[in-house]
Amino acid sequence: MTGKASHYYSLLGIQENAGEREIKNAFRRMAKAYHPDINKSGEAHEKFVDINEAYSYLMNLHNSESATMTSQTASDEHYRHWMERERQKARARAAQRARMKFKEFKQSSIYRTTSMLSLMLDYFLLILGGFIILAAFLGLYQQGLYLEDNGDEVFNLTGIVAIIITTLTGTLFITLSWGNITAHHKKPGKRRRF
Repeated sequence: MTGKASHYYSLLGIQENAGEREIKNAFRRMAKAYHPDINKSGEAHEKFVDINEAYSYLMNLHNSESATMTSQTASDEHYRHWMERERQKARARAAQRARMKFKEFKQSSIYRTTSMLSLMLDYFLLILGGFIILAAFLGLYQQGLYLEDNGDEVFNLTGIVAIIITTLTGTLFITLSWGNITAHHKKPGKRRRF
C-alpha cells in the first residue's frame, strides 16, 4: 500500500484492507462530524475537504485495484495517475460541498447513497439477529435440556451455554441495529421533552 493510500485510510479511521462499504460508512460518519455547517472549529473546513479527497481517492483506488491492479508498483502508478487527474477535481468537489449547509449536503447523492447503504445494513443485521435467536431456541427445543449418557439422563450444560451465548449475540445485533434505525428515522423537530 502506498504511503498516501495509508494516510487516506487513517484519515477516515479505517484499516487498509477496508472494503467499499466500510469506506463509504467511514466517509459518511466523518463528513457529518466535520461538515463546516455543523462543526464550527477553525480546522473543520480543511478536514472536511481532506475527508472528501480521501474518499474519492480510496473509491477510485478500490475500483481500479479490483479490476486490474494489485502490486505495489501498480498501486504507486495508480496514485501518480490519480494525483495528476483527479486530486484537484476531488478537492474542488469537496470545497463546494463544504460551502453547502449541512441540510443541503444531506440531500446530495453521495450522502444519501452512504446513508441508504448504512440503513440497509442495519435492517439486515436486525433480521439476522432475529434468526440467530430463533435458531438458538429451535436448537434447544430439538436437543432438549437433558442428554442420555450410558442410559442416564445428564443435564445438557454445554447446549445451554451455547444457546445463551447465541441468544446474547442475536440480542446484540438487534439492539445495535435497532438503535441505528430509530436514530435514522427520528425527525429533528419531533423530539420528546422530559
